[in-house]
Amino acid sequence: MICALLVDPDDSIDYPGNGAEVMGRPLAAYPLLAAKGSEHARRMYAQTNSEPVRRVAAQFGAIPLDPPPARADGTRPTDAVRVRVGYRQIVEDLKAEKGELELLVLLFANTGAVATPSIDAGVQALLDDASLDSAATVSPYDRWNPRRAFREDKGGRLVPYAECLPEAGTPWFPDWGAAVLRPRVLETMNADSPDLSWLGTKIMPLKQAGGGPVDYQWQVPKMEYWLKKQGVRDSPRPEPMPKLAPAPKPDRR
Repeated sequence: MICALLVDPDDSIDYPGNGAEVMGRPLAAYPLLAAKGSEHARRMYAQTNSEPVRRVAAQFGAIPLDPPPARADGTRPTDAVRVRVGYRQIVEDLKAEKGELELLVLLFANTGAVATPSIDAGVQALLDDASLDSAATVSPYDRWNPRRAFREDKGGRLVPYAECLPEAGTPWFPDWGAAVLRPRVLETMNADSPDLSWLGTKIMPLKQAGGGPVDYQWQVPKMEYWLKKQGVRDSPRPEPMPKLAPAPKPDRR
């Protein structure tokens, strides 16, 4: 079975619990909408403790999963730990039904830049080519080319971040939109695996532009623009229903 897993990093600076709203919907609704429209993803899971994300996950029929606890020193689990734990939870859930996970579509609750065609293209690519480890949405960021990056030295001055990077064309950054993953790669992950290790080494790019998580309020209009370019419409909140007046009490005289 091909399943989708929504992971909630819960680390957006301006939106505790990833409670951002875009175009009248919670931000987490958009990756779930994209997965729900997929012709391949048969079941959705949502790993979160956030009430806004839990509510929208229930609305779209995603099965809730508990996120991994904080570490002993109080630090939050990394995204890699969240992905690894979520994968294990799904495998156990399917095993109880004598099912098996074929591919996993990874989504993030704080990223709305996900389109159904990208998910389906990634799944189809992995179904057609067994050598691929993953397919992932990526965005071009020429202005943030690693060749132009600096770091601060011990004296508080900026020096080139990497001295010897050759020119290698357009830099494509994973934009945390969607990734289609092989269980064989997820099986190799451990508690110390770095973020993005779930992609493996043979990665099919699902090219788009303007992706990325919403961490600050100023990024909400950008996300709205991106979604409208994909044809997504506003979802205005319904007017509150008026409360019915209580029935008059019978005359007791």
